[in-house]
Amino acid sequence: MTAATDATVTTGATSPAAPAGTVSAVRNTALLAIAAGCSVLAGLIHYGVVPEHRSEWVGYGVFFTLIGAFQLIWAAAVWTVRRPWLVSLGVVVNAAAIALWAVSRTAGLPFGPETGEPEAVGVIDTLCVLAEGVALTAAVAMLWDAIRRRPS
Repeated sequence: MTAATDATVTTGATSPAAPAGTVSAVRNTALLAIAAGCSVLAGLIHYGVVPEHRSEWVGYGVFFTLIGAFQLIWAAAVWTVRRPWLVSLGVVVNAAAIALWAVSRTAGLPFGPETGEPEAVGVIDTLCVLAEGVALTAAVAMLWDAIRRRPS
């Protein structure tokens, strides 16, 4: 079954086959929207907490600014470019952000003014890490779908 025929079966409409190396199959549009939307949510949350964290330590402020910028830029880029390497980059960065959050809530960060002191779990940071987890899961599903659909 070709990609165009597969699109017909899935959606009832024909569409051209995706170019090689892209993650733009018809079935990926919903996953792409979920990943990009959750990345935007996480990025906005990170930007929202920059002032609070910057007042604790400038390093925290810089980190939250950079991760927020990455998540917003990644959402726009993956929506328009749709390359597997870009989707993979989102997987890696979101996994690292989730791991860092888990460490900061259990053992405490190994740097900064409160070294080794676990931070309390809050509603906003839980919402953010959930958004990152959904974005990561959707991105992995997009990659899996792209691998599964790759012509042999």
